[in-house]
Amino acid sequence: CLVGSEMCIRDRDFVAKLEIALKESNETSYWLKLMYETKRIDLTTYRYTEKLCGNIRRLLIASCKTAKGNLQ
Repeated sequence: CLVGSEMCIRDRDFVAKLEIALKESNETSYWLKLMYETKRIDLTTYRYTEKLCGNIRRLLIASCKTAKGNLQ
């Protein structure tokens, strides 16, 4: 937050948005599991989409860590 207060607010807002996206990816995993358990999707579809969701989640976690580190 050395550049100025406006830049600091944008950076914090960006981190907040990343954290919301991370929460959404966790919720997506929950719904994927539920859909598989209730036979709405097959095992192949579940594994494929859960793997994609996991990849996105790992990217979001890394992005959150980097963005938070840049705030300091």
